[in-house]
Amino acid sequence: MSLRELFEHRDVFVGCIALGRIPRDAHTPLHAFPVDEANAITITTLGLDYPSLGRCPALAHDGLCSLHAKGNPDQCIAVPLDPLVPDHLQHAVLAQRSHGAGWIGAQCIRPGEHGGALLLRAGEIVDEEAKAAMHRRRQALNLERELWAASLFDALRRDVADPRRALAMLPSDGYRTIASVPALLGIGTLSTPLARSCIAYIDAQTALMHRNVWQAVQRRRLDDRPMTQTLRGFSDALQHARAHLCALPERTAASPLAKEAEAWFLP
Repeated sequence: MSLRELFEHRDVFVGCIALGRIPRDAHTPLHAFPVDEANAITITTLGLDYPSLGRCPALAHDGLCSLHAKGNPDQCIAVPLDPLVPDHLQHAVLAQRSHGAGWIGAQCIRPGEHGGALLLRAGEIVDEEAKAAMHRRRQALNLERELWAASLFDALRRDVADPRRALAMLPSDGYRTIASVPALLGIGTLSTPLARSCIAYIDAQTALMHRNVWQAVQRRRLDDRPMTQTLRGFSDALQHARAHLCALPERTAASPLAKEAEAWFLP
């Protein structure tokens, strides 16, 4: 999910920043930042929840998505395609997901043409809704890279002089998640309206995390404890960020980047 989508669904998804590592090649996705000749770091935002629940937090009690009225995230609309993969490689994505564990209902993915349900033909996306969602998701990645992800990567590179140490901090398969604080501070310091929007987001996120932790305590599951500790750490980090944003002087969006951020994040 983009950060703007997390802002919109702030009462549903706990937002965080995910740092991953991937090999560099000709198809390195646009949210990746080169570290050395062989590796790149990916920086994106996503929604986080207790793995033990095994379901999307947007699902209602009847098992249906509760976001249709407000609009689903583009990543959901694009499923089973992957916006981070070039169009001509989407056939490999579908092949993997047609057999991959965890893709419930993926047996609906089949080769060949089937009336009214064609996604790909000759390496091109032919489903108009999926194509539009893929385009919007890629646009969001490109814009948010400019607004906050690039500055986060620069900070990581300054803090860890040796690229091998930066890579060692990340799992070889999966992500390392951190609180969304760097993105919020990067955006909130651009103008007072953006700071207020980030503060409102922090307040909603803090309340959501407290609810999720309380529910986890009621479940009394040992495997929930790591996520509970993570959410408590995120909540503390967000409160420090809130105090910093509240202390900033009044300022207008003077730079082109600030104006671009206001156009993207403010309703």
